[in-house]
Amino acid sequence: MVEVVADVHERGSGVPELLRSMGAELRYRRLSVGDYVVSEGTAVERKSAEDYLSSLFSGRLFEQVERLRDAYENPVVLVEGSLARAAGEEHSSAVWGSLFSIAVERGVAVLQAESKEECARAILILAKREQGQRTSKPKVRHKPRMLTLREQQRFLVCGLPGVGEELAERLLRRFRTPRRVFSASRAELMRVEGIGRLRAARIAEVLDREYVEDAG
Repeated sequence: MVEVVADVHERGSGVPELLRSMGAELRYRRLSVGDYVVSEGTAVERKSAEDYLSSLFSGRLFEQVERLRDAYENPVVLVEGSLARAAGEEHSSAVWGSLFSIAVERGVAVLQAESKEECARAILILAKREQGQRTSKPKVRHKPRMLTLREQQRFLVCGLPGVGEELAERLLRRFRTPRRVFSASRAELMRVEGIGRLRAARIAEVLDREYVEDAG
């Protein structure tokens, strides 16, 4: 029987139950990387089209892809729904740029499925292929390789609101160190291509607002 490991947070998506109804032996685990593991070297990050856009504009998308690529030899990003419809004309260029960046520059496959049923079917077919051809059962990997110093610096800067990898690279090229990026004024930040008044204000707010402990 084909085995699939699903992240516990995927329970509510409906995809795991569809996989089970299609004949997969399903196990839930708390995954630190990816949403579904189908073999020792292959994992799938499933995103709705809306979630893809949200993670793209928050800067989380490329970080997630990098962690997936570091942990698994054959990572897959599976998008549920229409990216073109979700993005519209306004964000079409950004979406295409991100897809090319993930697939061409990072070598990570990006696939699209129209529905939850198609997502489940795609994951099942991938699991059958991996476990049939490679006789490899799912193996969860928790800890990606250690990041290089350059990657750590870029990772730090990507934590700023609205800053993805490309913008982090431009910031580091201009200011040379993460500390100088964090110390830059709004006016200095706005001299970097891609940072307008609103984004500079959001960055300044995160860096300057006093931390308040959760009352709970």
